[in-house]
Amino acid sequence: MPRTCTICKHPQRLQIEKALVIGTSVRDISGQYGPSKTAISRHRTHVKETIARSADAQESVRTGALLDDVRAGERRAEHLFENAEEIRIAALRNNDQRTALQAIRTGSAVLGETRGYLSLRGELTNELGRDRQPAAMAIQIICPGSTGELPRVSFGSADAIDSAPEESCVQEIGLIQR
Repeated sequence: MPRTCTICKHPQRLQIEKALVIGTSVRDISGQYGPSKTAISRHRTHVKETIARSADAQESVRTGALLDDVRAGERRAEHLFENAEEIRIAALRNNDQRTALQAIRTGSAVLGETRGYLSLRGELTNELGRDRQPAAMAIQIICPGSTGELPRVSFGSADAIDSAPEESCVQEIGLIQR
């Protein structure tokens, strides 16, 4: 008859499981609550789903915090660009070509920084879709049945091309669209 897990019967089970979920070392848990390190390690399998959900939640929180930082950077860059634009307009009114040119250079640099923030935000939110699989494309060349006809060529997604009549010779070339 299998033995019942000692941690499952332990009076401080909830505290031990909470410590496991937040990533406290098995040695530290053993020292604090008393059960052996091996008993705690065996019990970890009972709460592995909770640990996985906790890791996902922590990753989500980390991504959210990073996303907030990126959005704050975007707002700062937008504010800097507006300031550079105001300086450029004022410089042109005062016929100060040198300051206007410097404001244009600064605005251009700020736009580059903004592009970096937008790219990072797209990576974090998966708006860029870089993890999508490219569409499979195919070219189908169907030889004519008689000598006076020209070959027919089809190009499109691999599953959208019509099948060729059986009496003609067919060549298909598979491609990956990038």
